[in-house]
Order: sequence, then C-alpha cells, then structure tokens
Amino acid sequence: MPHLQLDHSTTISIKPLLELLTEEFCQIKTIDPASVKSYSRTAEHFNPGNGAPNQFIHLTACLLEGRNPETLKEISDRLYALGSEYIERYADSPVSWTLEIREMNHPTYRKSTVG
Repeated sequence: MPHLQLDHSTTISIKPLLELLTEEFCQIKTIDPASVKSYSRTAEHFNPGNGAPNQFIHLTACLLEGRNPETLKEISDRLYALGSEYIERYADSPVSWTLEIREMNHPTYRKSTVG
C-alpha cells in the first residue's frame, strides 16, 4: 500500500510513464516508497462516446485514509501534471487523461508478506 493503477487503451509507451509516475509518487513526504505498488492494465476493449478521444489513460492512486485535503490535492496535482507533460510529448492523437485519488478504509484493508 499505496497502489498506482494505470489503466489505458493507448499506443503510447506506458512503461516509461508508469516509472515516472512511481518515482514522483515516492517523492511525496507522506508516501513510504517501500510500500508502493504500481502497475498498468491494458483495456482489451474500449468504446469511446461520440466525439471522445479514441484513446484513454486513467490513473487511480489508492491510499489509506487519513491524509488531509491539501496533501491529497498535492498528490493529484503533481501526478496529473507529470502525466499531462508525458502524454503531450508522446501522443500522436488526442488522449483522454484522467486521475482519481481513492482512499481506502483502515479497518477493512489487509496487508501481509506471505512466503
């Protein structure tokens, strides 16, 4: 914990973007770098709405609850700016780029190292 989940349907190279986002995320003072897990998932089927871009990238940052709104906004702003810069540089056509911060509930979250 925490997790960065990068869902996408794009032809942009995702691995370098995920590495950049993870590096930036680990720089945030309330994040324990040793606990970060980041991964991407390709959408096998994607049907945009009329007039929407034909590609998307969506980042979900899952964090345990307890950070103040200013810290959550800082995390959102930093990751969104970095992703925007990367997509602007490497996209050859419009991409829908979205980001969501999701807080997870302490009493129901479980974590262990097994094996």
